[in-house]
Amino acid sequence: MNKIRIVIVEDHDLTRMGLKAALQQQPQISVVGEAANGQQGLALLQRMQPDVAVVDIGLPDIDGIEVTRQFKAASATEESLESPTTRILMLTMHDTEEAVMAAFAAGADSYSVKDVDVDKLVEAIQLTHEGQVWIDPAIARIVLTQALRIAPPATVDLGSGDD
Repeated sequence: MNKIRIVIVEDHDLTRMGLKAALQQQPQISVVGEAANGQQGLALLQRMQPDVAVVDIGLPDIDGIEVTRQFKAASATEESLESPTTRILMLTMHDTEEAVMAAFAAGADSYSVKDVDVDKLVEAIQLTHEGQVWIDPAIARIVLTQALRIAPPATVDLGSGDD
């Protein structure tokens, strides 16, 4: 089984080092790069094309939402269908509706708050890598509330009840 290739884009050194150390303990994960700001992160993502990028929103130069938007836009214009698709897992302390919805609008594939335990983070990485959306339970209500605002209520015809 091939390891999931990860890039970490996080400006806080201790957090980035801790993530790297924790993820490198996992047999199914390989950390192939790390960046301390958005510009470095964007260049690293474009160069490395990892399976999953773990991206913080609050970066000092361009934020993680803009990194995601620019990376996804550049990936969509690439001609090569052979290049692997990098999926973006936002890992952040930002749990506001604005941040969550902006991240998904920019192309994030999954979203987690930073206080998640390592097992949950590994689960989020694996599911994101498989093409599924992983939403931290701490912010799931935000996404559900937004979806309910957008979608009209569905009506279900239960029939006449004569069955």
